[in-house]
Amino acid sequence: MPVTFALLLLLGQATSDPCYDPGGQPRFCLPPVTQLAGGIAAPCPQACGLSPGMGPGSGAICNGSLTLDLDGLFLLTSVTLRFCTPGPPALVLSTAWATGGPWRPLWRRAAWPGALGGPEKVTLRSPPGPKARVVARHLRVEFGGRAGLAAAGVRGRCQCHGHAARCAARSRPPRCRCRHHTTGPGCESCRPSHRDWPWRPATPQHPHPCLPCSCNQHARRCRFNSELFRLSGGRSGGVCERCRHHTAGRHCHYCQPGFWRDPNQPITSRKACRACQCHPIGATGGTCNQTSGQCSCKLGVTGLTCNRCGLGYQQSRSPRMPCQRIPEATTPLATTPGASSSDPQCQNYCNTSDTKVHMSLRRYCQQDYVLRAQVLASEAAGPAWRRLVVRILAVYRQRAQQVRRGDQDAWVPSADLACGCLRLHNGTDYLLLGSAAGDPDPARLVLDRHGLALPWRPRWARPLRRLQQEESAGGCRGLKSPTPSPRAGH
Repeated sequence: MPVTFALLLLLGQATSDPCYDPGGQPRFCLPPVTQLAGGIAAPCPQACGLSPGMGPGSGAICNGSLTLDLDGLFLLTSVTLRFCTPGPPALVLSTAWATGGPWRPLWRRAAWPGALGGPEKVTLRSPPGPKARVVARHLRVEFGGRAGLAAAGVRGRCQCHGHAARCAARSRPPRCRCRHHTTGPGCESCRPSHRDWPWRPATPQHPHPCLPCSCNQHARRCRFNSELFRLSGGRSGGVCERCRHHTAGRHCHYCQPGFWRDPNQPITSRKACRACQCHPIGATGGTCNQTSGQCSCKLGVTGLTCNRCGLGYQQSRSPRMPCQRIPEATTPLATTPGASSSDPQCQNYCNTSDTKVHMSLRRYCQQDYVLRAQVLASEAAGPAWRRLVVRILAVYRQRAQQVRRGDQDAWVPSADLACGCLRLHNGTDYLLLGSAAGDPDPARLVLDRHGLALPWRPRWARPLRRLQQEESAGGCRGLKSPTPSPRAGH
């Protein structure tokens, strides 16, 4: 029984860590004090030479200096100097952090009592307290007077900034066995995975350990961002780097483009992000919704991966429009105004016009867009809207949100089509004029009853180009009214 108790006691002492308390919480710790350096200036009989012009017995004058290279950064606790004769009238100890200085005076003494006829010993001890600690890589002793320096010894401990209790002092440079998730020869930085807080030296009041970044097990390293730390109120400043497993973001908490979040897997799983698998022809791209995995489908295409045609569409041989309307569905998108004039809801709803338009510079400048476009296809987009695929052939005037040439979507209110305000047919070119002031989304191209959709006439091209040139020359300055009417005159 006593043997078992002694063995348990020895194991407990072996596993105890001075840098952590019994509860596992970090605490301030320091390596032990060791002998750092020792040097001998010269043997005492030859320590001092005779002064020129003076005979034997007239005394020795030994002005000199000794520089000790500690081969590393240390916390000095004591410096011991031994002289062959009573102490010199002046003594200066200086320290330096790096080779070449600058030297910082550490201690000055002009005279001190000593035993006559015997060696003098001077010991400088560093006072207690963090602010009074002396940190040095080089030590220089300057002395003068009737004395010869026989020996010098330096004691101290490795500079581990309070994050280590053990140090390989004989290695050059000395290396601390860092704790508190710090790293470096002197524990002067945080480990790559623990940079959520800025590095700080430990103090008896606070150990200041390095904290891990929240990377959801998808990154092995992070960097500290002082601005994010300030904005968080001093809670977190880590930014994960090189997120793996197709994750992205500051905390590797969402998926990269082309992947979506699998709800059946935790965010820490290696399979938290799944590939979108969008159809290369039916989808508009390779990205999908991060939550549902739904790919963005082309007009008439449906399915999670855009792999089949929707209701009322059939497969075609065109990769640009893989699904087209069935033949019986290719009818005009709207009825004529006379066909719906009997509907009370359509009375005075439309501002109908014929196919003739007189476009003056003032009328031109009042429009937010003047375009030539071809209607390619259409489909219902809810009860209130209809989605068109139009091909922009020419842009004469555009709004603040730029309209690009090529195929894009346009939106028409279903009520405007039902009442015949716009007469649109698939495969027909139109002159589109209108205002973007009432659009629900400024980024979308909306055609409604407040604009015009007139079948294109080739003779309009030259006058429109001329108006475009007048606008470039500043012709629209001051012509646009505060409440412009997008309607063109007859």
